[in-house]
Amino acid sequence: MRSRSILVAIVGALALVLPAVAGAQDKPRSGGMLNWYVYGDPGRLDIHLESPLSVQQSVAGVYSGLLHRDPAEPTKIIGDLAERWAVSPDGKVYTFHLRKGVRWHDGQPFTSADVKATLDRVLNPAAKSPRCGSMLRPIVASVEAVDAHTIQIALKFPAAPFVEYVASAWCVIAAKHVLEKFGDLSKPEAQIGTGPFKFKRYERDSVIEWEKNKDYFIAGLPYLDGVKQFVLKKGELQLAAAKAGRIHLWDTWPPLKKTEADELKRARGNEIDIAQNTINTIFLVYMHVQKPPFNHPDLRRAVHLALDRQELVAKALEGAGVPCVVLDPKLAADFALPLEEVQKTPGCRQPKDQDIAEAKKLVEKHYPSGVDVEAAVRSVGNYVDRAQLVLSQLRKIGIRGTIRTYESAAGFAVFGKGDFVFLPTQDRAMVTVDPGDLFSLIYTTDAGSNWGKWSDPKIDELAERGLKETNRDRRKQIYHEIQRYLLSGAPSALPVAWVEGYHFVDKRVRGYKFAPTVYDNNTMMKVWLAP
Repeated sequence: MRSRSILVAIVGALALVLPAVAGAQDKPRSGGMLNWYVYGDPGRLDIHLESPLSVQQSVAGVYSGLLHRDPAEPTKIIGDLAERWAVSPDGKVYTFHLRKGVRWHDGQPFTSADVKATLDRVLNPAAKSPRCGSMLRPIVASVEAVDAHTIQIALKFPAAPFVEYVASAWCVIAAKHVLEKFGDLSKPEAQIGTGPFKFKRYERDSVIEWEKNKDYFIAGLPYLDGVKQFVLKKGELQLAAAKAGRIHLWDTWPPLKKTEADELKRARGNEIDIAQNTINTIFLVYMHVQKPPFNHPDLRRAVHLALDRQELVAKALEGAGVPCVVLDPKLAADFALPLEEVQKTPGCRQPKDQDIAEAKKLVEKHYPSGVDVEAAVRSVGNYVDRAQLVLSQLRKIGIRGTIRTYESAAGFAVFGKGDFVFLPTQDRAMVTVDPGDLFSLIYTTDAGSNWGKWSDPKIDELAERGLKETNRDRRKQIYHEIQRYLLSGAPSALPVAWVEGYHFVDKRVRGYKFAPTVYDNNTMMKVWLAP
């Protein structure tokens, strides 16, 4: 009886002690280096003038924006360099009140002049800013520095997604004096921000490193001493690093496939958490409309009809994706066309026999013996495998392709200049969660990723109406009309599928949450490492 009383006392004491221990373990601690990876070498580091994720990810923790997504709750937009903001009754003028006492990493004071210099830069059509600029140019009328700590942005019309755009990870604020000194932000020495980390080093094709900004404007942050991003270009190297515990986090592109996630789980067991995520990214096939053979709408329509999107999702994405849709219902809700409608359209309907027969006739009309094309592919992720699948499908209708591969940054340079005929695979991640992003990023004449140089006045007019429309139901109908038009026509960028996949987080990593896009919440400002 005495022994049993002692046992009860010990159990009771543990019940009181264990919650306190668990609570202590969950309290953020300072120190440590987070090991991460980036899928390709970024090359030029100018976040305003480049569009690859590798560029944004490489400098994410170095910069701050006016607004950003709350690291603790990434579905919410909160102030960053702006303490607060207000909008005029007509919805056309936004006033941002800036934090005082903020300093750039080189010690210079941050003021509204920096915000104006940044926005003037991305709004300049000559700059061709493919992310931030392509979003803001259609809607911003002017930017004025009211005083040292107040900036006012006037819009051309009340734009539904404006706050989303300003909070974009691509619309970070650069220093006026840095832009004047270097001319752009391409070089490592120009990476001077106000973010939680300072840019420490960049060894091409090897590593990118940040170090803690001890003078960060939010007291007590960041917790980490620094972040290392290893440049791992091949999927087998990325997976090997994850299995060996060399990286703490796999949260960006490309996502793990199911077989890779299973392999990683067997290797790491309970040391990691694995989850399937929708990453707000679309798999596209691009054709250049100013170059043969795709200057013929019939040839573009033929490719649309011939693509077996269900097969591509099954084989290239191991089933983790939504085929055919222009907007993903999982992400855009009822702004997207209903799946049952899309699945009945030519190009998506199954079986493929009727579509293949129609596509063959369209090709034979212009090229009775078929046609050869060069397919440009970035050698990242599983793009080469995807491209081979696409080309095998197109051979059935007389389009014969040979693959030319490019290193990641070189490929983007080629695409941006339009020095290609055919891109059999290229993912484009959305910058925000607004359903209009897709059209302003890819399909309008001035879209940042309109690499195929397609221009259609109807699309431009509908996309502009969508930006201006503040009534949700009317806006939804506009986007439904755009989607039906794209699916029935011959655009230069054909939707294949919205990509999904698996990611992992080492259980020692705390304070990290997945965000609505692969670009958000990459600053690591509140991340810490448990012992």
